[in-house]
Amino acid sequence: MAQGPILLTAADCQRLLSHLDVVAQIEKALAWDAEGTIHWPTPRSLNIAPDKWGNDYHVKMCVLESVPVGGIRVVSHPLDESSPINTRLILLVDPTTAWPLALIDESWSYVQRTVGSIAMAARHLANPGASSLAIVGAGRLARTAAEYYARLFDLQEIRVASRTAAKRDQTVADLATRLGVRVRAADSIEAAVRGADLVLTATSATTALLEDAWIGPGAVVACVGTAEPGKELLEKVDLFVVDNRDQLRKELIAEYGEGSPDWIDATVLEIVTGRHPGRTSPQQRAVLVTEGIASQDIALAYLAYQRAMEEGIGMVLPIGAGAPGATPV
Repeated sequence: MAQGPILLTAADCQRLLSHLDVVAQIEKALAWDAEGTIHWPTPRSLNIAPDKWGNDYHVKMCVLESVPVGGIRVVSHPLDESSPINTRLILLVDPTTAWPLALIDESWSYVQRTVGSIAMAARHLANPGASSLAIVGAGRLARTAAEYYARLFDLQEIRVASRTAAKRDQTVADLATRLGVRVRAADSIEAAVRGADLVLTATSATTALLEDAWIGPGAVVACVGTAEPGKELLEKVDLFVVDNRDQLRKELIAEYGEGSPDWIDATVLEIVTGRHPGRTSPQQRAVLVTEGIASQDIALAYLAYQRAMEEGIGMVLPIGAGAPGATPV
């Protein structure tokens, strides 16, 4: 009889996956998507947003046919997605047998995928030699994103702006210690982003944070929230890139009106695979808005599962296999 599925904690995933693993697996998932070997349900996302208590729930799934593995991703969270109070689980299934393989807490890997995919896309859009990064926000996403940018770019300076000075200063000190890059606090968002080659907004803001005049020629702006770049910048920017047109369509319309999906010039997949030329001039400005694609989360979860099986990590769950109780692998 087959072994029951294993449980992997967020700490397990952190031990099993490196930053380079995260970026490589994201790019692999994009390649599978380009090949047409990812099988998606219709609709792609089942949502309850919000419930009577103000919480959001959604379920996303797909089958990575090249592996093969199926993944069902279950997420619930308060309106502030950055809240530590949330549920983020992935159930991996062998699609050839329908047998459950693993239940994975993606609390750690979700953050890595979110900012890893942003930094990877920014690398494909940025001018050679981009070396200054402005970060708006001082939370976990912002701090983790700085690590990825520091690995993918030869950064000379990072500027941090946040509405909370104490949190900003703590983030500045933390990044300076860990990254070995000059990091300084900015008194305002404008002071942080003016002249920066790379800009990242990683906040829970529901209104625009940026003004078009602040973003200089050649800059690449990446945003984790649809509202963060603002209408003025999105309408005037040379390249507006998203991770998925259909997935972002509803949010763009809600934020900017019916015609806003037409502002999109390309997807990350089109840029990475060469289907869209991307930047055609060093002076062009680009804005990247990403929500994340479930196939990337599932690909990361599967890599963690593979490593866990190789190293004997994880707790066997008494599901399906008829085991009398949970025991170590």
